[in-house]
This record gives sequence, C-alpha cells and structure tokens, in this order.
Amino acid sequence: MQYLFDENGRRYLDAFAGIVTVSCGHCRPEILNAITEQSKLLQHDTTIYLHHAIADFAEALASKMPGKLKVVYFVNSGSEANELAMMMARLYTGNLGMISLSNACHGGNSGTLGLTALNTWKYPIPQGEIHHVEKLRGFIAETIQGVGGALELAPGYLKLVYDIVRKADGLCIADEVQTGFGRRGSNYWGFETQGVIPDIVTMAK
Repeated sequence: MQYLFDENGRRYLDAFAGIVTVSCGHCRPEILNAITEQSKLLQHDTTIYLHHAIADFAEALASKMPGKLKVVYFVNSGSEANELAMMMARLYTGNLGMISLSNACHGGNSGTLGLTALNTWKYPIPQGEIHHVEKLRGFIAETIQGVGGALELAPGYLKLVYDIVRKADGLCIADEVQTGFGRRGSNYWGFETQGVIPDIVTMAK
C-alpha cells in the first residue's frame, strides 16, 4: 500500500504517490474491490453514447459548484480540459491573448504547453512569441501550483486579478486539476479559498 517494489523486489517507501492520482496508496483492498465491482457493472463508457451515469455524475459535479457554474463538459484529461477552456474563452471573447503565471503547469498539449512555465515540463521549442496582451481572451491559474513547487497564491490575489481581467472583457479560468475535489481540506474547490467564482473551471484526476 505505501510501498513500491522494483523489478528486483527492492522495497521503496512511496513519499510522492504521483500527481494526487494514487495518493490513497497502492493496491489497497477496498479500492481494488471497488474497481472490480465497477468493471462488472460498466467497464467502459463514453459521452458519445448516453448512459444515466454520465448525467448523474454531471449533476453531482454541478451541485458542488457555486453561482451559475452548472454546465459540465467531459473530456479525456486535464490538458484537454484546459485546451477546451482556452478555446471556449476564444470563441466567447473573440480574442487571442492568454495570461498565465510563472511556475504554472497546465498540460502537455500544444496549446497548454504555451501556458506552462516550467522548463522541466516543456519541450525546447517555441510556443509563440512573448508580447503585450491588448485584447484579452482570458486568465488561467491554479490556486496552488502543484508541479511548480506547491506554491499557494497570496490571500486576495485571485479577486484582484479577476476584477482586472473582467474589466478587460477576459474570462477567468480556474485550473482545479490538482487542487479540486476537497484536496485542500478546507473547501471543495481551491478557488473558494480566494473568495472568487471563475467563469470556467477545469478538473481531472
């Protein structure tokens, strides 16, 4: 459960556990049993085919969201969710400029690599030119930068930035891939600790 073993049987204490996807440990019996039982009921599903579980899950997610955040769209990964959020912001605003933070990690797709600001997670190829944003599409931020070193935003930071972004007609995107689903302990969503409601929330894992 808390240990990993290499091909020679050498035991390691897992103090990292991946990017919050296996933070419950390895091969825990109750989790393996839940996976087995789920596979007996429904092994694979997709949003191409309607199934009540999709709608049930969407309703459950929407019930956890504040304000008017009640529309759910399922995709394959956090990278894809952030890619979709950028596209939605571009379609809504008609603008191209995106703002992200230093140390940010928003995914490995071509568009999200442009938002990512960690050289250990980027390919050494240009992801667009640096320029001053005039017509703003949106602003994206994690409430705690996970890959960037578990850095927490200053209190009130998102409220200040969201106000500026909205005055420039941009959309505010909260990347909750690593901070959502109660992982902070105090709130279900990371952005709630900042007292803001984003226009788009992305999540995964």
